[in-house]
Amino acid sequence: MAERIASRSNELTHEEKVSLPQAEEARLREMLEAKESVVLTLPTDYTLEGVFGTEWFILTDRRVMALGAERVESVPLKDITRVIIVDYQGNSVLRVFTKFQAHDIVRYSRTLAAQFSSVPLKIEEQVQTAVNEKREIVPPTERWKAKSDGRTRNRCPQCNRVIPPRMGTCPHCLDRRQLVIRLFAYVLPHWRAAALAFLLLFTATFLSLTPPLINRTLVDHVLLPAAQETLGGNVDIDAEYTASPAQNDRLVRLLAPIAQPATKRMLFMLVALQFFVHLASSAMNAFRRFLISWLGQNITYDLRNAVYSHLQSLSLGYFTSETTGRIMQRVTGDVRRLQDFLSDGIQHILQDIITLIIITSILLSMSWRLTLLIMIPTPFLIMTTMWFGQRLRRTYQVLWRRHDAVSSILADTIPGMRVVKAFAQEEREVDRFEIRSKDVLTGELRAARISAMYGPTMGTLTYMGTILIWWFGGQRVMSGQLTLGGLMAFTNYMWRFYQPVQSLCNLNQRFQQTASSAERVFEVLDTEPEVPATTSPPAIPPIRGRVEFKNVTFAYEPGEPVLKNLSFVVEPGEMIGLVGRSGAGKSTLINLIMRFYTVDDGQITIDGHDLSQIHPKSLRDQIGVVLQEPFLFNGSIAENIAYGKPGATFAEIVAAAKAANAHEFIISFPDGYDTRVGERGTRLSGGERQRLAIARAILKDPRILILDEATSSVDTETEAKIQEALERLVKGRTTFAIAHRLSTLRFADRLFVLDKGELVEMGTHDELMAKDGIYARLCGIQRELAQIRAV
Repeated sequence: MAERIASRSNELTHEEKVSLPQAEEARLREMLEAKESVVLTLPTDYTLEGVFGTEWFILTDRRVMALGAERVESVPLKDITRVIIVDYQGNSVLRVFTKFQAHDIVRYSRTLAAQFSSVPLKIEEQVQTAVNEKREIVPPTERWKAKSDGRTRNRCPQCNRVIPPRMGTCPHCLDRRQLVIRLFAYVLPHWRAAALAFLLLFTATFLSLTPPLINRTLVDHVLLPAAQETLGGNVDIDAEYTASPAQNDRLVRLLAPIAQPATKRMLFMLVALQFFVHLASSAMNAFRRFLISWLGQNITYDLRNAVYSHLQSLSLGYFTSETTGRIMQRVTGDVRRLQDFLSDGIQHILQDIITLIIITSILLSMSWRLTLLIMIPTPFLIMTTMWFGQRLRRTYQVLWRRHDAVSSILADTIPGMRVVKAFAQEEREVDRFEIRSKDVLTGELRAARISAMYGPTMGTLTYMGTILIWWFGGQRVMSGQLTLGGLMAFTNYMWRFYQPVQSLCNLNQRFQQTASSAERVFEVLDTEPEVPATTSPPAIPPIRGRVEFKNVTFAYEPGEPVLKNLSFVVEPGEMIGLVGRSGAGKSTLINLIMRFYTVDDGQITIDGHDLSQIHPKSLRDQIGVVLQEPFLFNGSIAENIAYGKPGATFAEIVAAAKAANAHEFIISFPDGYDTRVGERGTRLSGGERQRLAIARAILKDPRILILDEATSSVDTETEAKIQEALERLVKGRTTFAIAHRLSTLRFADRLFVLDKGELVEMGTHDELMAKDGIYARLCGIQRELAQIRAV
C-alpha cells in the first residue's frame, strides 16, 4: 500500500514498509534526498551490537540504510558489489560489500528470519535499477536460501509465531473446542446407532425422573389422608388441595377410574407404577450402554486406523524428527483416552444435559420462585469451573509430554537391551527411567491436588441452594402455599438438579484430557507429507533406469543446504559409486532418488519423467534398496524375503535366497524358511540379515538398485559371499552404491566424489587416481590404515 509524505517540497513514496514511528520518520525525512523513494522498511529486535532493542532497516531507490537510536548507516546502491546474510547462534546480520569495505547493516533474531530472507534479492533488484545493468550481487547459495526461507517458514497470522514444519495450523492458536467438535465428525458414519442411543437416553432419563412426582401423589393423596383418618384428624392438611384431587393432581385423575385416593388399592397402584418405571428405565439403560460402547469402539477403530494410515503416508522427515515413543503414544494412549470419552463421557454429558432441561421444566411448573433460589449458586459454579479448568488444562498438557518422555525411554531401551547389558548400564537406565517417572508422578499429584480442591468447593456452593430451599420452602409449607409432598418432590429434584451440574463441572477434567488427546491425534492427522502424492499421477511404464539431476539443491533445515547445485546424468545399467567424507551428502542423494524428500531447487528425472509428477509408490515399486543395517520384521524368513512382493511363490522366494547366497544357512535351521527371525531380526547374525535383504531386493527385480554400505559390518568370508550375491544383483540395473571401503567400488562404471554437498570429481577409478584429488587422498588414507592393521 502506498503512503506519501512530504519531503523538502518533494514527495516520498513508501512502496512496501512497516510504518515508522513518528520520531524515526521525521529523522528519515531530514536525511533523504530530493525525489528519493523508500522501497522497504523493516524493524529489528536486536541492535547491531547484539543488545535487545529496535533499529530500522531502510531500503530506498538510492541506498541501503540503518536507523538506530544512536547510529545511522548508509551505503549507496551503486557502490554495492555483494550482499549476504551471516548466520550466528540465534541471530543473523545483513552485510553488504563495497569495493573496499564490508558494512554490517542490521542484526535480527531468528524470529524475524522470514521477513529478512528476501531482503538481499530486493537490494539486488534496486541495485540493477540504479546502475541500469544486470548486476548479480547475491551469491547462488544466498539466492537459494532466500527462496527456501520464504517457502518453508510459514507464520501464524494471529500470533506471528513460526508454524512447525509439516503442520498447517498454529498449535498455539488452536481452538480445542473445535477439536472435540471435529471428533464428533467420526460419529456420522454410525448416525443410526447414535440416533437410537440418543432416543433411548432421552426416554430412559425421562422415566427415571418420574418417581418424585409419583412420591408427591403418594404422600399428599394416600399417606397423609390415611394418617389424618387414623389419628382422628390431628394431622392438618391443606383442605383445598385434598378436597378436589381430580383438579390438582393429574396422576390421581388418571388413576381415579380404578382406585380412589387414600386407599390401599391406590397405594398398590402407585408402588407398582414406580417398580415398572424403574424396570423399563433399567432395561433401556442396559441396551443404551451396550449401544454407546459399540459406537465408541467402532469410532475408535476408525480413528486408530486413520492415524496409522496417515502415518504411512507421511514423509521420512516426520519420523526422523519424532521419537518412536511419542508416535506410539498417539496411536495407542491418546486414541484410548478418546475411546473412553466417546464410550463413557458422551453419554454422561448428554444425560446430564437432558436431566437439567427436564428438571428445570418440572421445577418451574411447581414453583418459579423456589426455582430462582436454586439458580443462585449457578454463576459461582460456572466461574469456579473456568478457574479450575484453565489450571487443569495447563497441568495435563505438561503431563502428556512427560508421558511421552517415559514412552520414548521404553522405545529406546528395550530394543537396545543388548547394548545396555554389554556396558553394564542397567542401573543408569533405571535411574533415567525413575527421573522421568518421577516427573509423571509430580504432574499426576499436581492434577490430583487441583481436582481435590475442586470437588469440595463445588459441594459447598451447591449446598447453598439446599439451605435456601429448606428455609423458604419450609415457610411456604407452614403457610399452606405448598404441600408436604410438593416440598419433598421439590427437594428431591433440587438434589437431582445439582447432581448433573456438579457432574458436568467434574467432567471438565475429562474434557481437558480429551481435548489434549484430540489435539495430539489431530496434530498427526493434520501433518502434511513433505512429499505430496500427485492427485492424478501419470501411469509410467517399467522404467529403464536413466537418472538425471538438474541443478538440484536440497536442505533438511532452511538455509543449510546439504546438496548444492548438483547436476549429472546416469545411463540405464550403469553402476555409480558414491564417495565422500561423512556428511558429504551421499545418503541424501539416494534419499532424493527414492523421493523420501522433495528437492528445494532444480529437478530430478527418471527416463525423462519429473519425480515430482510421479506417485511415490509408482516410483518405489521399481527401486530396490539394501541398507547398511537391514531391517527385518518379526516374522518368518520367507515373509521377510517376500516383503516387497507379497504374492511371490515359494519357488521364487527360494530362487531369490539362492541368488543371495542365503539358501544354505536358511535350510540349516530346523524350521527352514518358516524360522522366526525375532524383533528386527535379532535371532540372525549381521551377515545373515544382510543376505536376506539382498534376497528381498532380488525378488523385487528392481530397475534401479541402491546399495548403502551393504558390506560394511561383516567379516571377510561373509563379505565375499555378499559381494558375489551383489554382482548377480547389479547386472542390467542402474545401481547407486555407497561404500567407505573404496576397494568394493573399483568395478563401478563411474565414481561420483561429493564434498560438502557438491560434486567435485567424476570418473573411473583409474581416472580419479590420475587426478590426484580427493578420491586419491581417500584411497591413500585407506591403504595406510590397511597396512597398520596388517602390522
